[in-house]
Amino acid sequence: MRWPGFAGPRSGLAVLLLALLSACSDDGAEQAASSEPVSEPVQQAVPTPEPISEPAQVLEPPVADEAIDPAAAPPVASEPEPEPEPAPSSAALPRLAIIIDDVGQSLTVGRRVVALPGPVALAILPQLPHSQTLAEEAAAAGKPVMLHLPMENMAGLSIGPSGLTTAMAEGEFRSRLQQSLNAFGPIQGVNNHMGSRLTADRQRMDWLMQVLAERQLFFVDSRTTAQTQAAFAAKAARVPHVSRDIFLDNVRSEAEIDHEFRLVLARARKQGAAVLIGHPYPETLDYLERRLPQLESEGVRLVSVQGLLER
Repeated sequence: MRWPGFAGPRSGLAVLLLALLSACSDDGAEQAASSEPVSEPVQQAVPTPEPISEPAQVLEPPVADEAIDPAAAPPVASEPEPEPEPAPSSAALPRLAIIIDDVGQSLTVGRRVVALPGPVALAILPQLPHSQTLAEEAAAAGKPVMLHLPMENMAGLSIGPSGLTTAMAEGEFRSRLQQSLNAFGPIQGVNNHMGSRLTADRQRMDWLMQVLAERQLFFVDSRTTAQTQAAFAAKAARVPHVSRDIFLDNVRSEAEIDHEFRLVLARARKQGAAVLIGHPYPETLDYLERRLPQLESEGVRLVSVQGLLER
């Protein structure tokens, strides 16, 4: 008997295989529909190493100032120029006081001293023909007036009848001093005429300063000897005092006078102040008449002796 569609042994085997394959396919589909979804196999990722540092930034090359377009650059506010330093006031300049000794013998020469620019002091000898007149004219012109007091010297030179000596006892010494102080007026201070022997005598310098303190007068030590005791005695008696720095005209030539004047200016700049003493020689007055008007332009201020003492 033949089954329909069966065509022999081979055809039957093929039918059987088809039936088995169909059954397997149906079981796989049923399993796929009823079970959890199957995930895809996970690939193990290989970690990439982190960079040690950030990659270096590539900087643009700097642009030279000259390459900047001024029109494209933002405006830069210009800083105000610093104001120039103010010139030092005359009050801050080094100070120089000038004294002209041995005044009183000649009225013409004395008036030339009075006419010098600035507060140049006149040191007037007592009991000379024009001592009183020149003292009055100098005071009226605003010049310091001083007694140029004769004192004993080491050389034995004559000092005149009104001079002070180391041989005098205290009474005679004080009496002679008072006579000289009263010889003319007004006076503001005293300096010594010669006196290399007397100024080295401390006791008599003490007597002198006691009288000056009573009269409220200052003292300028002309320093005619290195052994002078005048400054020590003045300090002890509380007498305002100062000492001479330079003699202007020991040699009466223009070159030497100019040399000494430059020295005193240097001393004033170094110390802040200096005292110059000269004499009414024609060479000295010629020089000072030319030089004093330009003194402040050289950085030194001419002041009175009192102005020097006040500082």
